[in-house]
Amino acid sequence: MYPAASPVRRAFIQVSSALAIFSALGLPVQAETSGPERFIQAVQSFADVALEHGRDTYGPKQTPLFVDGINVETNEPVMWKSRDGHPWVLSDLSNQQNFFRTLVGLSALTGEPRYKQAAVEATRYALTHLMENGLLAWGGHMAYNASEDVTFFAEDKGRVHELKCHFPYYELMWEIDPAATKTLIENIWNAHILDWTNLDFNRHGVPHPMGALWKSEYKNTPVFFDGKGLTFHNAGSDLFYAAAQLSKFTGDPEPMVWAKRLAHRYVETRDPKTGIGGYQFSQCRDSWCDDVGKIRGDRADYFFAADFPGHHVVEGTLFPAYGSTPDVHPFVCQMLLGEELGTSGRDFVQWTREELAAWGKSAYRAKDNQFIPMLTDGTSMEGYVVKKDGYFGPQGRVLTAGKAGANDFWTYALGWRLTDDAFLGEMVHSIRNANAFEKGSDPAALLGFLELYRKTNDRAFLQSAERVGDNIIAVGRFRKGWMKFDRVEPLALLQLAAALQGRTALVPAYTGGAGFFAAAYASLGHKYDDFLYR
Repeated sequence: MYPAASPVRRAFIQVSSALAIFSALGLPVQAETSGPERFIQAVQSFADVALEHGRDTYGPKQTPLFVDGINVETNEPVMWKSRDGHPWVLSDLSNQQNFFRTLVGLSALTGEPRYKQAAVEATRYALTHLMENGLLAWGGHMAYNASEDVTFFAEDKGRVHELKCHFPYYELMWEIDPAATKTLIENIWNAHILDWTNLDFNRHGVPHPMGALWKSEYKNTPVFFDGKGLTFHNAGSDLFYAAAQLSKFTGDPEPMVWAKRLAHRYVETRDPKTGIGGYQFSQCRDSWCDDVGKIRGDRADYFFAADFPGHHVVEGTLFPAYGSTPDVHPFVCQMLLGEELGTSGRDFVQWTREELAAWGKSAYRAKDNQFIPMLTDGTSMEGYVVKKDGYFGPQGRVLTAGKAGANDFWTYALGWRLTDDAFLGEMVHSIRNANAFEKGSDPAALLGFLELYRKTNDRAFLQSAERVGDNIIAVGRFRKGWMKFDRVEPLALLQLAAALQGRTALVPAYTGGAGFFAAAYASLGHKYDDFLYR
């Protein structure tokens, strides 16, 4: 694993987790329930408990907000601890966006409005009471302290706004309050973009007076420039997703222009030998390389460049940039965004098609279903032994290939459906044949089978999705302990039920996002909230 400061969000662990959360809540699915109803009933059982025990009933003020999770045995809310050890009830609206999508989909399939209404009430309250200088108090490092009715910010990060593959449910926000949603998206760009001429940005945004925004000048500086921010793809994708949504809502083409400019920055990093792009399009000379922050600069240059003379070695030329397999979630979002936008979104789909094909042709080893670590020019790094402690350490760590799994299967299946690219189809079947997805309970596998069904209309794929769905419910009977509401399984099961009923348009899409909260926790140092739910 990479260190805690890695931009690869620990919350993605929860997306691929096999631990579901339905029947363990004390409301088991009845054995006689069959057909799509068994999946709807499972999600309804989950949602009923969340609505009963997950509301903010803490502190001097009770609000329509939700806590982030509960203990399924005691119904206690999940707690965070400040650096001084002080505990408080954690409520981070960004940790609830897929949960809200689930509630909206559940109302659509059942005809019961109370589920969507709960999501509406929580969102409306946040847009009214949790806005600070045009930004919501949410995201990776800010949350609502429901015990004391105050905003909390990570004591080791400061009062900064951060979204990284959160992909909020802007459609619901727009339905509730268009003016506040427009203000939010505009302020997100205004807070994060450091230099509009080259789109240098920081994952940590700080509010400041509104600038020229969409009227700013763009000079298209060549990529890999020295910048002040870390232009991670998982943060950049949240920015271009938000701007594109704003154009869709308002009809104003200008935010879309900037959304495509930012998305294309990553296209511009592609190496001509392989077509593989980078996870960053700039270099940050102020980022820390060692464990104590004394050595600053581009971390890949510090760790690897001396052993690869003659090659361009920076963070933006590593594949996969962080982790053992590529981060597919920004590309899932990009493809679904392109599909949603229709003609105006074709570029998003095409750029993703090219990237996925490049991965498969240059970095995927079919014989063992592995992605090979390499420089984006195709130079293998497999077996490399890290020589230093720090960001890419520890010393002695060996770079190994990573097995393509359910998230990759889903991503390539979606890409094949949207583009009809024969090579992407080959990747789908190669990854599927190397795994036993039907025997597991990974929601990404379920979503992958649904994409294949939509592509081919072959009900065998729908039956495979059902098997995964049944496994999710079965595994849930043994789930105890802490549960985060913003899991993917409920939304995936609703999409499965909708597909079985021929009502897929009623359930919001899962765009690949997942919330997280990360801050100093008591005396344990910087922690991601996933450790609370283990």
